[in-house]
Amino acid sequence: MKKSLSRKPARATQNAKFEMSPAMQARMEKAMISIGNIAGKQARKDDKVQREARFAIAETFDAWIDWLEEEAPDQIEEMFFELGCFASATNRRRMFKHAKAPEGAAERAQEQVDQWKAEEEAARAAAKDAGGSGEGADV
Repeated sequence: MKKSLSRKPARATQNAKFEMSPAMQARMEKAMISIGNIAGKQARKDDKVQREARFAIAETFDAWIDWLEEEAPDQIEEMFFELGCFASATNRRRMFKHAKAPEGAAERAQEQVDQWKAEEEAARAAAKDAGGSGEGADV
């Protein structure tokens, strides 16, 4: 004769809402503080590495310009122009006070930045006009 396999009763779903005990709550808070401290420490380490990398680039910049002056003097103006195009207005003014900054590169960079701003404003105006005319078509 075969024995019938007895089935385990199905596990009932918990209807009660989970609530943390005060001890669990305290432990959870300690764990979150610990995680926050670890994340903060790692972020500070990452910031330090990036700060040191930027400093290393800045220290090497003058040597690179000296090399460019000997090997490819025509590229110095282009390099200053490109940097000036992407710098903030304050950094652009500071950058072009560098002893090796060629004459005219500051004006050329400013003209390019002004052109980009004008193109951006024109695109915004066109988008606004296109959006405004689309609303009037439904009337």
